[in-house]
Amino acid sequence: MLEIEFKTDKEILARAMISKNAMPMDFAKYLFQKYRTSYLLLQNNLMEKEIDDNLLLELMQQKFFEEYINEAKENLLRMQENWQTNKDKINMFLDKIFKKNFILKTTAFIVPPNLNRGINIGNNQFVYGHINGLNDENYDLVYLVHEALHSYFKNNIISHSIIEKIADIELAKFLNNNELSYECHNFTKTMHIKILPFWNLYLNKPDDLIKEENKQQNIIYDIDSFKCYENEIKEMNIDAFVQFLKRFNLYNNLDLTCQYVLKLNN
Repeated sequence: MLEIEFKTDKEILARAMISKNAMPMDFAKYLFQKYRTSYLLLQNNLMEKEIDDNLLLELMQQKFFEEYINEAKENLLRMQENWQTNKDKINMFLDKIFKKNFILKTTAFIVPPNLNRGINIGNNQFVYGHINGLNDENYDLVYLVHEALHSYFKNNIISHSIIEKIADIELAKFLNNNELSYECHNFTKTMHIKILPFWNLYLNKPDDLIKEENKQQNIIYDIDSFKCYENEIKEMNIDAFVQFLKRFNLYNNLDLTCQYVLKLNN
């Protein structure tokens, strides 16, 4: 079961604003010139500790900062209500995907939607707020789960791809009740393709559905050649599946060929 506690925090909001230069340009320039090293450190690492705290204090004393706090609180109330309404069916979905009982308690520090920020900051905590959630509440739900799951899985490209498979793709389809998924990171796209045959076996998808989804994604692979792993994989839970992918050595055991189609725009 995934539990999310929703909070706002002035210091974390200040850090997020600096990391995205989300403030009036003149004041951003002033802070950058006065606290250049600390400013750059925060842009590289949202939770950097070795900074001049006066940078944050000056920002938090500004009138526009109070407006951001109020926007964050409004965003929190909206998202918290959305989560409460949907958390039971999301947890039923996660239990089915994980194929095991689990408890993950997390804290979401909510920032204004226009910051477009989603990042796990460790200690089962993450920062989130995105403009897309204002028009698509399922978007918020998907990325709340996405950022929370970074507290469950280790930080590597296989695990990140699995998080995207669970949240950005499968949960999005489930919540939207159609084939609408959300865009994954560019750096995980190759890994997504390499994982796909095994992921389809893990979810026990029928061949016809696999072929249809592969067609939509312009991906081709011989389904039958992976059937030798079917009985082993479909009995795994998510932890065993991730370990299987690591042992399989996807980089060396699978060749990936790209095909490019050129079209002339009229």
